[in-house]
Amino acid sequence: MNITDNQNKINVTVSVQEKDGKFYAVLQYKDENGKKQYKWKATKVKAEKGNKNKAKRKAEEIRQQFEIELNTPKVLAPTTNNGDILFGNYMLNWFEKHKHKIELSTEGGYEHNVNVTANYFNDLGITLQELKTKHIQAYYEHLQETRNLKWNTIKRYHANIHKALEDAIRLELINNNPADHIEHSKDNQYIAEYYNAEELKQLFEKSKNDLIGPIILVTAYCGLRKSECLGLKWDAIDFEGKTITIKHIVTNTSIGGKRTLVKKDRTKSKSSCRTLHLIPEIEELLLKEKAKQEKNKKIFGNTYKNKENYIFTDEEGELIKPDRVCRRFNKLLQDNGMRIIRFHDLRHSCASILLANNVNMKQIQVYLGHSNYNTTANIYSHLEKDTNVTSAITIANALCPSI
Repeated sequence: MNITDNQNKINVTVSVQEKDGKFYAVLQYKDENGKKQYKWKATKVKAEKGNKNKAKRKAEEIRQQFEIELNTPKVLAPTTNNGDILFGNYMLNWFEKHKHKIELSTEGGYEHNVNVTANYFNDLGITLQELKTKHIQAYYEHLQETRNLKWNTIKRYHANIHKALEDAIRLELINNNPADHIEHSKDNQYIAEYYNAEELKQLFEKSKNDLIGPIILVTAYCGLRKSECLGLKWDAIDFEGKTITIKHIVTNTSIGGKRTLVKKDRTKSKSSCRTLHLIPEIEELLLKEKAKQEKNKKIFGNTYKNKENYIFTDEEGELIKPDRVCRRFNKLLQDNGMRIIRFHDLRHSCASILLANNVNMKQIQVYLGHSNYNTTANIYSHLEKDTNVTSAITIANALCPSI
């Protein structure tokens, strides 16, 4: 059974209403019988001056989540002894009960992993009671061999399985957790792809008249994640103070088998929310984008779409979506005969150039918004060869007696 099986879609609309000093999201939809239904959900935003737009954004997040829940087929609890339930079906039930705790932007990944796990074990006919460590170990080896997954990726599958089995122990469905004793080998160190300075300059030249040219430039100069760059709004730019504040993201995820756009005022981690210096090159580019938007607003009038003041939009004010950026980026590289890298590798390119120019790893960690130093060091330590040579020469010159 797969929780992404399609049903007739129920569409949900939302409005924002004030009640008892707070803003509420009022959800409206027609149930399977065509009857109008209403639901009030708290946005947790106080009904104060200047908070209306924030409440609208929160209401839209609530609407997206609620619509997904309505359109996701429910996994029925078994009517027989729970110990006899197929382990795959148990995983589907477990996810259905816990998915409300997961961020909307990452729910699609969890859903995919659980579905893959459920399908594998259900095909084998293994029940929750029968599940042993060897079965889970074989599953992870299957993921490595058939899907070419690294252990760092398989760990996400393992985390779900382990937690689900811990809950099964708590519910007294099983006595011990067979996921406790899994063996795994370390992955080889991940080597990030990147462009050198000359390749980036060539890319900037080839993309300067392209829709995503400004996105490429800002991403490479500032080392942003794609979601952070596309999430930039004009209120994040302080032209007087010369700063860019990273505080909002836009990303795509697959939920219920459909691509869903997620917008939120929260970045990947606390350290991801950061303020960068606005250098002249980026300031000039942004001022051009602002002038271009003002011109398009006059041309399209009331039909202009950018009501949320995003920086990177098309002529009609439509937000440039993440999937569109990736497709266009790949085509741009192919059409110009350039070495193929991922869009995310522009971020790695920024880090490699910083490192090559003697910016230390701690400063790069802060600039990129990594949550801890080890993440930065693990990704970019292989690029430190030149700085290690410099260090060796420096200590030799300091300690060796002069001739």
